[in-house]
Amino acid sequence: RLEPPLCGVVCAAGMSAYWMLEYSDGGPLQWTVGFALVAICWALIRNAFEKLARPVSAQADVTNVDQDVMTQLKMPPQPHLEIALDPPTGLHWSNPSTAYRFENEFCSGEYLFFHPPTEGEEVSKAKLDFADYFKGKSRIWELRVQFNFKQAPSADRDLFFGTESEEYVPLSAAAKQVLGLCVATVKAAVGGLYHSPGDDPKRMLAGEEVEKPGFSLPLWAFDQFIVTPEGEARPDLMDRQFESMGSKRYGRVKQYVQEMSELRQNITAGPTYTFAFWGTSRFADIINWRLVGVPMAGPIDLDKFIGRPPLHCVLYDLTPSEKGEKRHLHSRKRYYFRAAIWSSLHRPRWERMQALTWGALQGPPETASAGKARKRGLASRWEQLLGRAALSCCGDFASLRIASQKA
Repeated sequence: RLEPPLCGVVCAAGMSAYWMLEYSDGGPLQWTVGFALVAICWALIRNAFEKLARPVSAQADVTNVDQDVMTQLKMPPQPHLEIALDPPTGLHWSNPSTAYRFENEFCSGEYLFFHPPTEGEEVSKAKLDFADYFKGKSRIWELRVQFNFKQAPSADRDLFFGTESEEYVPLSAAAKQVLGLCVATVKAAVGGLYHSPGDDPKRMLAGEEVEKPGFSLPLWAFDQFIVTPEGEARPDLMDRQFESMGSKRYGRVKQYVQEMSELRQNITAGPTYTFAFWGTSRFADIINWRLVGVPMAGPIDLDKFIGRPPLHCVLYDLTPSEKGEKRHLHSRKRYYFRAAIWSSLHRPRWERMQALTWGALQGPPETASAGKARKRGLASRWEQLLGRAALSCCGDFASLRIASQKA
């Protein structure tokens, strides 16, 4: 539908054009202005129909990747999570056949993000049967990350695992209340949560660093960890026996926190450190890009809190502040793992996807090829119909004009 301001402009321009052409004295200026107003009306109407011709989707800003790009990258056709690492290494996705490698200036390793098969997903050829794994479990996804540190994190730096948003999002009073419920729910499930809605750039001084919105948990929020001494074979993240390895938090939180605290003080370069996380997954339906299971609240669109995808999954340490700074500012962070994530059902803008994947997506988005062709086709049909009507109207105006002059 047309927005009210646009409707007003179209109506005003149309009425003015009619008045100019019908009641003017026939001077060249009036005819020029009249036809200019007709052209404005036509441009606005055409723009409106082009908007109406856009492909319908659950999210208005979804980028539908061209089929050629999907084939080129061997992207799964069923709903899945898409991941872009920092530094960029291309585009990854959930439920892969093997774990993905990553490396940055501080560490290297592997990671695996997986969930129950989605509709249309073929039987997994991976070592791990994703369907069988999640049977009887309340978690709806799991993340496993493995690190080999090139330099050990300093003992005086706290390590945090969590998420970051890309932009500050102003929240309504109702949204703040719901967010408060979400924070309370996560704290009750895991504990030790640091949450910041971020700094409003409009309220900051020029040049002052802003904190981005984020949820951060202490290292012991991971649900499982495994330490493999240097020289020994590290665990396969796809191993069906992975669950029985190392130390787990469930049912022994106090002891587990102590074990993780000792681990944090003794992290060194050489051994392999493997972590698994699923504790709050039951609240984050990332495939459908919504929060679920929050008391007194139904499923909630994640965009209400993060603005738009992607969301960044991060592991970082925090430099102690000499000025008593408590915020988790970017300048204080050193990232060991940083991955932009989004659902294939709700992607970032195409330009942002290309930047995050370092140009791995070479083809144009579907909305710039087949989708645009569909829009052009529908718009051109309306153009033909309305163009004929416009010509007919102009012909009628001209006939009336000639008739009035003869009279």
